[in-house]
Amino acid sequence: MFEFRDLQCFMTIVEYRGFGRAAVALGMTQPALSRRIGALERSLGVRLFSRERRQIELTPAGKVFAREAMALLAQAESARRVLSEATGGSKGELKIGTRSSARFAVIMEAIRRFRVEYPEVSITVTDPLKLFEFEQMLKGDFDIAIMRGPVDSRRGLRVERLRDDPLVIALPERHRLAGRPVVEVSDLARELFVEIALHRGYGTKELVRGVCAAAGFRPNVVQEVDTVDMLVMCVAAGIGVALMYDASRELPMHGIVYRPIHPARESVPLCAVWRADDSNPALLPFVRHLKDVAESLDDVEDDVPATM
Repeated sequence: MFEFRDLQCFMTIVEYRGFGRAAVALGMTQPALSRRIGALERSLGVRLFSRERRQIELTPAGKVFAREAMALLAQAESARRVLSEATGGSKGELKIGTRSSARFAVIMEAIRRFRVEYPEVSITVTDPLKLFEFEQMLKGDFDIAIMRGPVDSRRGLRVERLRDDPLVIALPERHRLAGRPVVEVSDLARELFVEIALHRGYGTKELVRGVCAAAGFRPNVVQEVDTVDMLVMCVAAGIGVALMYDASRELPMHGIVYRPIHPARESVPLCAVWRADDSNPALLPFVRHLKDVAESLDDVEDDVPATM
């Protein structure tokens, strides 16, 4: 199946007659746009664009799809106007709760894009209380949470996976292992570790402990912290090392480097979570922007070294 955003991307390419100009108009990178259209074509089972010539042209199937897409987008615009009327100008509100480091990049940019499309909706960002993030959302203190780690959707929640980041080792920049392109997990057995506290980890702590156990040791944890920004600060200060996702784009900080580990392990997901029964009409449009921003940042990060 395809999403509303796929239609927007497709029709923008049709309008600009090229992927490069369309990507600029959409606020995406060209590789991200190309992948999105490729996935759309695979889901439909047809080629939408002829790529035999330098100028992009619609295939016969693409012309049919363009007519249908135009009609669907017109309906979506009508729905947007209904949303504006339903929210009563500035009376519409979206409340976001997060302690994730994604607030420094993904969430900030998603809010900016959302406000361009829905300026009449006011946005509030809150820092949830420790231990009670899910409970606060379930009782309506905020509409949506953005968090790291696996989330159980069976608690009356809807979960949208925004991106996956590989597990890496964060090291002080002058650490003996900092010059290695890849770090063997077994070489960390005698290191001092900084770790996210259990109640904040949402499965991340278990993942880290599992990586160490597979290498035959239990990490010597000298400090626990509540947030990833505190974790990064402690590593940069030389207190210890940390197994975590690569946060170099979200939390740029001098004194710390990120290195891949061997053997490689599963990635850490970034998820948007909201109540399944929440009827706030601003929710799904905001999640759409979150996904687009996370995807765009992935393309930028692929080309930038992970050393700060």
